[in-house]
Amino acid sequence: MRKRRQVKLIKEPQLTDLIELNGVQLTPVIEFFPPDFSREDRAMPTGGAAREEWEPYWKSCLADSGIEGLNPIERGSCYVATSEISAEQLARALPVFLEDCGGLAELEDAESRPILSGGLALSACRHGILVLPTCCSDIGDLENWQTAAGYTGQSWEMLWIGHPWLSMKFQDPWLVLSRPHESGDPEARWTVDPTELQEAVTAAEAELNRFRDQLTGVLTGLGFEGNATQVAANLIGLRSE
Repeated sequence: MRKRRQVKLIKEPQLTDLIELNGVQLTPVIEFFPPDFSREDRAMPTGGAAREEWEPYWKSCLADSGIEGLNPIERGSCYVATSEISAEQLARALPVFLEDCGGLAELEDAESRPILSGGLALSACRHGILVLPTCCSDIGDLENWQTAAGYTGQSWEMLWIGHPWLSMKFQDPWLVLSRPHESGDPEARWTVDPTELQEAVTAAEAELNRFRDQLTGVLTGLGFEGNATQVAANLIGLRSE
């Protein structure tokens, strides 16, 4: 008797299987990577104790460059919300951020368009922070989330936050977001109301505009003689007004 071949069916997740997000926020964050700020030979915490040792290590590295009083948006993270960075802290951090691109003077070159590492942190009521920017992301990530808020395609599409990235698709009336991934099929994880996501995008843009103005003042205070408003907008991926 011939054996029947068993066919494995892949079940599409139902909306009821996913986590519905409410009170969604997109918080602009900048990466403060500790070795960039350290002036001593400090070993980066690893292994089982890394979670406990990370924040003291991170703060010590920043203190080497005269930056104190900052807190990461989440324990064990390098990201700081732009809303939590003072003008004084930014003035000390900016020269460090710009070291790899030739420093402040290089910004006067119209062809030089560095952008700060960071992105947008996704959070929701009762869930806290769900997704942080990943490798190779930058703070000019707003446009990707703007696209997501208006996405109506029924097939998975990349939502770039760095790598690993998210995928998204529209399943009326929700936008479905996957877990972060780099390979294989996306795994649906969350649903969000597109209208609420658009409101989060609008709020994030307002904060980035505020931060641009703060950054403009810092550039001027550091002696930058070019178009500080334009350069500040470039540094955070915004169009200048």
